[in-house]
Amino acid sequence: MLRNTFVRPPSYQVGYLNASRADLLRLGALFRVAATSSHSAIYIPVPPGAHPMAASGDTHPMPMLLAREDTGLRPSDWPDLRHRMRRASVPLRVTAPAARSPDRPDDVRRRADRHPARFAEYAATIVITARAELLFWIGDWLTAAGDRVAQDPHVHQHGESFLGDMVGFFDPKGTDQPMHAFCVVAIEPIFHQARWRKQRTPIG
Repeated sequence: MLRNTFVRPPSYQVGYLNASRADLLRLGALFRVAATSSHSAIYIPVPPGAHPMAASGDTHPMPMLLAREDTGLRPSDWPDLRHRMRRASVPLRVTAPAARSPDRPDDVRRRADRHPARFAEYAATIVITARAELLFWIGDWLTAAGDRVAQDPHVHQHGESFLGDMVGFFDPKGTDQPMHAFCVVAIEPIFHQARWRKQRTPIG
């Protein structure tokens, strides 16, 4: 369970991903796991107690489903797949491929421009499908973002920090597609708790 990961669908073509450092590292690994198999999909549920985004009361977090494009998985397949998964699910341990640098050569960037990741909402679930190399790239980007959190001064001061927009993975030209970028924000509840305790501690 990613307990501090909240994914909200796009508003004006920008989605929102809030996650703790540990969850960003796990999420990066899950994208790489999804990239390794043409017979599997990764389901990431919404953490318990999730709230709507403060700026938009009706934008609730949603679960995500990740899969390689060559699985042939369509968003409309998800309800039946979810039903079968609940009836016959078996615990499984997998090892994610090691993270690499998120930098990619120009030829990989050109291929991503020609074949961006596909984003869809179906049955109250965000479905992301992409070619394997693009899922690996997204996973490496998220891992690199997670690695930066520990040294981020804004996280230590405010409990959260904007890490960047994931631009170029979904719709690099910003056309009328429903998804252009993810706004990624690190959240670290431990710093919020420390600030709250400090405010409650009597002086003297």
